[in-house]
Parts: sequence; structure tokens; C-alpha cells
Amino acid sequence: MSLNLFGQTGNVGVLTTAPRTTLDVNGTLNVNNEINVGGSDTAVGNSGTVGDLLAARADTVAVWRKYDLPAGYLDGVILTANYNRSSVTGVTFPSAAATVDPYSEDDPITASWLPIPNTEVSSVRVTKATNKVNISVQTVAQITGNSGVGSFGCGIFVDNKLKLVRTNNVAGITGSYRILNFNASLTLTVGNVNRVQFACIRRNLPTGNTLSIGVSQAASTALTPQMAGTSLSVQVLEPIQ
Repeated sequence: MSLNLFGQTGNVGVLTTAPRTTLDVNGTLNVNNEINVGGSDTAVGNSGTVGDLLAARADTVAVWRKYDLPAGYLDGVILTANYNRSSVTGVTFPSAAATVDPYSEDDPITASWLPIPNTEVSSVRVTKATNKVNISVQTVAQITGNSGVGSFGCGIFVDNKLKLVRTNNVAGITGSYRILNFNASLTLTVGNVNRVQFACIRRNLPTGNTLSIGVSQAASTALTPQMAGTSLSVQVLEPIQ
């Protein structure tokens, strides 16, 4: 580099003919020693200490700052994505004499499964192989008709494949209902754009009963559509480094 460079005024560019700043480097910058900030014609400036991070103040002046991170912090995970859905539509199952279709992990979604409308998350992504996708759902199951028991299962489908199921039941007089809290953790594949669905299936529903999930029925005037609705949250957790 010519020594005349340091006697010039105006902007200086490296691999650019139109430098926009005092020193404009259009390429990779390799520094083998200190970076001093806040200096002047008579002072070298501050080179920081071990562990300092370079930060810009509100006045755009660069300074070295020390951040005291807890031991093990960089070995933890952080929330990289959060998806929330809600619905007051729900699904309804009439009674049926037939037994429920058997199901296993990775089975495709069938007509027996009814997805809860407006709760689908169509583009869940992860960027690291070590990840945890936490799914939380709260909804309400209600039975009307003859006194009895209505049992059901609710599951999470990823790209139309069943990943896990939780079963439950509602018992009591017509209008009886139960709050369902559903929590699950999955590991997804890097590079995929994953479609997450929450769906339910009828298991055992005696004749004369109707089972509703995520929607209120007229038999229970105290259960409003908002109270009976479904809320779903998908949180993606990935390592910091």
C-alpha cells in the first residue's frame, strides 16, 4: 500500500471506485492485532479487553462493551420462532356404532381425523439439527344427548403424518364438558418446510350422544364460543451456537 494513501484527504476505497465512507472496503478484512476505537490525532483509542464486544451507541460512535453472560449460557437454547393460532369453529362427531380406526405413529391423516379449522401452521422451519419444537394446545370437549361417556383422541400431524396422540373422555349429563390441555415436543428435520396440524378423532361415542371439540353447543348456555375455542402455540427452540 502506498504511503501517499495516508496523506490524502477524502474517502479511500479498497476494491471500489466509489467509496462511501472514510475507508470503504469491498471485501474481506483481516485484522491481526488491535482495533482501537475512540482515538484522535493525539490518542490511540481503546482496544478493549478480552471478552469485550464492539457495539454502536445511539450517536453511532463505536465502543467496546463488556457483557457478563451466565456460565453455560452459550450452551443453552433460544426461541427462534413462535407461531400462534386460535379458532372458535371446532369439529363435531355424531354417535356411531363402529369402533374407531386404529392408528400408529407416522400414519397418514385419514377422513376419520377432523383437523380443527384455522389452527394449521403451514411453514415451521428449523435451521439446526439439534432442535426442540414445543406444541401447546388448549381446547374444550363437550358432550350432548343421552347421559354417558364420549371418548376421543387428539393428535399432532406433521406433513400429514401422525406424530403423537393424547386420549381423553367426557362424562356426565348433556352439556357436560372438559378442558383439554395438550403439550408435546418434537424434533424436526433441517431444511424442511413443515406443515403442523391439530386434529381429533372419535373413539367411543354411545348412540344418542354428540361430541364437540373446540366449539360450544346450545345445550350449555354458560359455555360461549370463545370459552370453548381452541388456542395453539408452536415454539421452535434451537442452540445458541
